[in-house]
Amino acid sequence: MQKILLADSDKELLEKVRSAPGNEHYIFEEAHSGNEVLEKMGEFEPTLVYLDLLLPEMHGIELLKKIRSNPKWEGLGVILSSTNSMIQNFHAAVREGVDFFLPKPFEIPFLYILFNRFFEGTLLPEPFGPEKPPETDKGGAYTPKKHRTDSYLKFWGTRGSNPVSGPSYTRFGGSTVCLEIRHGEEMVIIDAGTGIRPLGEEIDTSQFKTIHIFLSHTHWDHVTGFPFFNPIYDPDVQVVIWSPVGFEKSTRELFTEMLAYAYFPVRLEDMRAKLSFNDLRDGHPVSIGDITIDSHYAFHPGATLCFKIHVAGKTYGYATDNEMFLGYHGNPNALSKDNPLIVSHQSIIDFFSTCDTLIHEAQFTPLEYQKRVGWGHSSISNATLLCKYAETKEWIITHHDPKHTDEELLDKLQLTQDILTDCNIDCRVEMAFDEMKIIL
Repeated sequence: MQKILLADSDKELLEKVRSAPGNEHYIFEEAHSGNEVLEKMGEFEPTLVYLDLLLPEMHGIELLKKIRSNPKWEGLGVILSSTNSMIQNFHAAVREGVDFFLPKPFEIPFLYILFNRFFEGTLLPEPFGPEKPPETDKGGAYTPKKHRTDSYLKFWGTRGSNPVSGPSYTRFGGSTVCLEIRHGEEMVIIDAGTGIRPLGEEIDTSQFKTIHIFLSHTHWDHVTGFPFFNPIYDPDVQVVIWSPVGFEKSTRELFTEMLAYAYFPVRLEDMRAKLSFNDLRDGHPVSIGDITIDSHYAFHPGATLCFKIHVAGKTYGYATDNEMFLGYHGNPNALSKDNPLIVSHQSIIDFFSTCDTLIHEAQFTPLEYQKRVGWGHSSISNATLLCKYAETKEWIITHHDPKHTDEELLDKLQLTQDILTDCNIDCRVEMAFDEMKIIL
């Protein structure tokens, strides 16, 4: 009887071959790696080898070359088989003298036909490619559920304090804070940092005639992009500005002063869009179509708000300037729920506890925070403490310090993950970057 060496890491497949009808005409031996093939070739002395292309330890083409270059194995038949049945592999196998290239999966009876052809002297490689494409469902190619492309959150700016640029800031970007919320025919913008400029260039004002801008507060990094927002120069557009009630002047008064001729060539009253200013108050939600914005006072100098965005059945917390647990430098796990520091922040913890995703700053590392208490921004560990008691499952960090390069932000991300792990807090965290989009 003829001897056939079956070389494949799939032991179940080899068992099917050995037990198939017609097996009584052959003597089979198995090998499961490239080196084992070479060992069995000398011991078993087969007449034909069935060889898988991607055997462990040695590629099938390399084995084929060794077989064809050894005079001892002259006349030995080789059937090469693989799921990696690309035309390049086919041509390489034919060039090295394969007797047949058999794409996987295959029917076992067909392999026995190839055995018979070889021993009859009629086995030759066939042209590459199946006679017909594989059968598919009537529905054609798989396509996942299609999400709405007009419903999303998009970060147009993720820096705090001042914009930055240069090769060290290409991954996360350098524009100051601006978030777009789009849902169907409604658009809401949170903050007007320098990121609002590229956003303005993308807005089709023939579609969006009314644009709502919510300001968390009026510090420069949150308003300095406003004069460069294209829609404010379109007479057919209405821009509604929502902002907290300040300690000194109204937002309209501040914008009027910011746009004095000494600072900018176009005054507020000369802007062609219809501008209006509305007050935002803690605990008073505002609905814009199917988008609802809740507000809560943040821990930051001046009248500052953080937000909770309800849209498309989900809730997103958003706080760019919020110094949680002022002056605390300890381990997040060291404070129990009834600790006075936690109790004093319970209102804002409850505010964020219903969020599916929390977008919250963590501008300083624990070491940096030791010298920046009272600046109005959280340390990573204190923001982690908020996530712990708000039971946050997804956290996106924004309002990055302008001094932190891409490399340093990646280090901060790792540090944040280490703190979460050390505190046994089950929360997925990532860093926001300019033009990051969350499909709703």
